[in-house]
Amino acid sequence: MTEIKPERLPSKENFIEWYNTLLQLAEIADRRYPVKGSFIWLPYGLKIMKNLTKIWDEIFEKNGIEQVYFPLFVPLEFAKINEEWFEGFKSDAFYVEGENAILRPTGEPAMYPIFKYWIMEGKLPIRIYQTVSSFRNEGKTTHTMIRDREITFWHEIHTAHKTREEAKEEMEKHKRIYEYIWKEILNIPPICVEKPEYEIFPGADSAYEFYTILSNGRLLENGSVNNLGQAYAKKFDLFYIDESGNKQYVWQICTGNGARFLVAAISLHGDERGLVLPPKIAPIQVVIITIPKEKEDYLEEAEELKERLEKSGIKAFVDKSEKTPGEKFNIWDIKGVPIRIEIGEKEFKESFYTVYRRDLKERIKVNKREIEKVVKILLDDAIPKNLYKKVETLYQQKIKYFNKLEDAKKWIEDGNIAKANWCGKKECFEAIKQLGPSIEAIGFIDEKKEGKCIICEKATDKLTLFGKTY
Repeated sequence: MTEIKPERLPSKENFIEWYNTLLQLAEIADRRYPVKGSFIWLPYGLKIMKNLTKIWDEIFEKNGIEQVYFPLFVPLEFAKINEEWFEGFKSDAFYVEGENAILRPTGEPAMYPIFKYWIMEGKLPIRIYQTVSSFRNEGKTTHTMIRDREITFWHEIHTAHKTREEAKEEMEKHKRIYEYIWKEILNIPPICVEKPEYEIFPGADSAYEFYTILSNGRLLENGSVNNLGQAYAKKFDLFYIDESGNKQYVWQICTGNGARFLVAAISLHGDERGLVLPPKIAPIQVVIITIPKEKEDYLEEAEELKERLEKSGIKAFVDKSEKTPGEKFNIWDIKGVPIRIEIGEKEFKESFYTVYRRDLKERIKVNKREIEKVVKILLDDAIPKNLYKKVETLYQQKIKYFNKLEDAKKWIEDGNIAKANWCGKKECFEAIKQLGPSIEAIGFIDEKKEGKCIICEKATDKLTLFGKTY
């Protein structure tokens, strides 16, 4: 294992400083790469991210969505087929010198011209995904994994169907997949909104967007599920011939997210000591630390315990470094390992192990014969439930309902999120954006309340969240 020097993290109240320092101390990323919006994945961070990609690989495959890989280079002739798409990306695209191509900002222009061949060959429905890097010449302030020029570990699902009903069913399936990842893998309550029509792809049917409320009260887009309708199909001439010999355009869904999942886990579960990793994405679920006494190092006992845990499917590691127990405790707190087991003189001689829960920062004594059972319960149930509940409580503290705009604005400026009735009209959306830099409504939440739009005072039962966004 790579060693790090234990240091104290800045206060989480200064979120970006805390976040950037933690990425370095926990060996998630090295931000010193001299190209704006780029960073180096360090070994520990890469292991966490690969655990997450392995999980979504398994989920997608289980749901019949197969993995592919398309080239990084997108021919300009493909990029220009959908004029609205190209207008949205042409100023942010990276152009390949000497080639009539751009680097992939999203997958549609590379994939859909090839979809045409596949559909002509009778391959419907099409249900595929790829996990890749995407590239955008981002002009705004960049923050590692939050807003990058090279968006790494980005998965995008693209599907094509014969009927509108099939596409709607697919869209709901993708929404459920994301809700599962949020709840069961990341242990974070999902915030899903339905986007208003002027905030979705031109010509598309509908879209869901997932959001994270970071500890500084900013909203972060964190996954989208888009029902493209036939908008792209008509641009790329994606059609099939039905049983009556008529030309029918396909219906499409695209869904995407990536490393921002990890941003949410780091930001919401992390604390003043470092990371607090959800057990399912932790590279090490249990670290075993011995507390030597005179000539006894207890390493043989530690290795035997590691074997027992691994036979139960638990990822365990024995820290054999020369550091003091206190230094080791600090290092593994920073790295967010869910459980630490301490073996000292008492543990060696008596019939218990000292088990430390990173999420609660508490120690308990566990009978040696029960250790596998207890650790499994902690990893599979108790810790995930506690992490979820803590974020749920934070969200409840951060979100407050308002019917007066000035009160909502003050709440947002204090680092929170406002909830309000909203009619959904574009004029009212633009009025909310005028409240201040980066403030906007994110869409309709899945909750109803009779009231009046906070802008135009039109009667509505629809609600939105609005606040500062990244």
